[in-house]
Amino acid sequence: MRNGKRIISIITTCFMITGLCIISSTPAQAASKDYYVSANGSDSNNGQSKDKAFKTIDKALSNASAGTTIFLMNGTYRSSKTYKLSKSGTSSSPIKILNYSGHKPVVDFSSQPYADSSRGFQITGNYWIISGLTIQNAGDNGIHISGGNNRVLDCFITKCGDTGLQMSNGAYNNEITRVTSTYNYDAKTNGENADGFAAKLSIGSGNVFKNCIALNNSDDGFDFYSAGNAVKLYNCEASYNGKGDGNGQGFKVGGNYTRDNHYLEGCTAIGNRKRGFDQNNNTGYITLKNCTGKNNNVNFYFPKAPSSGTHKFTGCISSGGASKDVIVGATVENCSFKTK
Repeated sequence: MRNGKRIISIITTCFMITGLCIISSTPAQAASKDYYVSANGSDSNNGQSKDKAFKTIDKALSNASAGTTIFLMNGTYRSSKTYKLSKSGTSSSPIKILNYSGHKPVVDFSSQPYADSSRGFQITGNYWIISGLTIQNAGDNGIHISGGNNRVLDCFITKCGDTGLQMSNGAYNNEITRVTSTYNYDAKTNGENADGFAAKLSIGSGNVFKNCIALNNSDDGFDFYSAGNAVKLYNCEASYNGKGDGNGQGFKVGGNYTRDNHYLEGCTAIGNRKRGFDQNNNTGYITLKNCTGKNNNVNFYFPKAPSSGTHKFTGCISSGGASKDVIVGATVENCSFKTK
């Protein structure tokens, strides 16, 4: 019997240990990292459900960390200051600012002073995603990016006091997808600076635009002045740019004699006041594949051979330009340029 009691004791001990293991292996429920913002909310709420939403984007950002998603619901969110996105997510846990499903939030900065520092969203951190927002009336850029591995998609940017979306100051590996930037105008220089998009003034590598549209901006559609690294564009459009004293280039793919081997595929420039595709003193070689220039003053303007290599133009079409195209130092295949 003594051995029997010992066996029972051992079995009982094993069950107790097994039970402890099961309990200890069950993690505590993680706190929600989703926050909701509503024009009808309150910053005294916890923000973790639609019916307990915060009222301001500021409150949600103050709680954000890697893995946080901030959902903006219908309404107009007004701010006189810049949202400074200096925190960082990670590749597996980015920080997201999204429209709530089916909602169309507007972020309005019309109360900002008209100044170079008056940006809408300023992204100095890494691994942010901004999606599904209308961003309007910023005193300078609607979105300015100097961080890396950020994504902006499905946004509409309009009526800002400078370029709608700009990358500069080392910005790297950022992807801009299905964004429209339109009617941006800088009053103090009568339109000389406000582009639809810019990747200029010392960017890093790996920046990409996909399916973006730049319309009716006062200066250029896309501006890569003094970029310092190559940019890739796929299926983008730059049309009807050039107001006031603006240059009016569709795709300005250089400037300041930097050597940047930009790549453009499936891009279209229509009705820009000056040029559709402009080399603008870039000393690198440019690749244009299946690009179309239509009804610009000059559709394609590449008057200088690159410092090394050759420009590469494949399947490009020029139609209706007021002046002839200028192509120097390029290999050309299956293109139709205006030469007379």
